[in-house]
Parts: sequence; structure tokens; C-alpha cells
Amino acid sequence: MQIQGLVFALCLAFASTAAGAADFKAQTAHKGLIEGFNNRDWAAVRAVLADDVVFHRANAKEVFIGPDAVVGALKEPIADKWNVKFATLNSTNQFTGKDGRAVERGDFAITAGSNDETCYRGSYMMTWLPQTDQTWKLQMLAWQDVETAIANCKQ
Repeated sequence: MQIQGLVFALCLAFASTAAGAADFKAQTAHKGLIEGFNNRDWAAVRAVLADDVVFHRANAKEVFIGPDAVVGALKEPIADKWNVKFATLNSTNQFTGKDGRAVERGDFAITAGSNDETCYRGSYMMTWLPQTDQTWKLQMLAWQDVETAIANCKQ
């Protein structure tokens, strides 16, 4: 009888994890990251990051691990020196694994420069970790971008 109860409890736990993961909404998950980054609210950015978060730009050598390292990389030089701001971040595809994590990929546009005069467009991949309070933490962020015409950031 105890084994049946245990099996039922495990099935219920997996079902609720899967249901929570199925409710992944990219725009909601992105909101804290984008607004925090664009407003230079590093506490808000950090609040979105998982404890084991990893960040890598494909055109850079460094890989940043942990919330402090990731916030540091986003802050300097990306935000402070280059004055980067998200113009768009559009999720194009996402799927959920058996462990409840959501993997998504999409495209983005960022402006840079003292007067937002430069545009970069690229693609990203993110892995999101579901939390018990129905929120999501960013576990992995990787992107590749190229400089392009400023009109591509005004769409």
C-alpha cells in the first residue's frame, strides 16, 4: 500500500512539474531580464538568474558562470562601455524536457553607442529552470550577433 502511495505521489509531482513547464511564457520570462538590463537594474537582472547560470557570446572567448559573473559580464563592457540596449527579443521555438526545463531559441536586436546609433542582430538560446513559485530562472544564455544597418533595430 505504501508503494502505491509513493508511486501516486511521484506521478503527481511529475505531472505538476510538466504542467508548470508547459506554462512557460517567453515574454513573461524575458521581462525581468530585458527591463532590468535596459534600465541598468542589476538586482532585477540577478533575480532572474539561476544559481548555476552560464553565459557565453559565441564571438567571445570567455564563458561566465554564476550570477555575479554573468551580471558583471553584462554590465561591463556590454552595458556600461558599449551602451547596449535590447530593441527586440523574439522567441521563435521552445520545448520542454522531461526534467521540466524549457529550452528556447530566437532572434534579437540590440542598439549600441552613446546615441543608440549602432545595431546588432543575432540569435540566442536560453534554458529556463522552473521554480516552485511558478516563476522561471535563466540557467543558460548563449548568443551570436553581427553588426547591421540601424534600420534593422527600428522594426
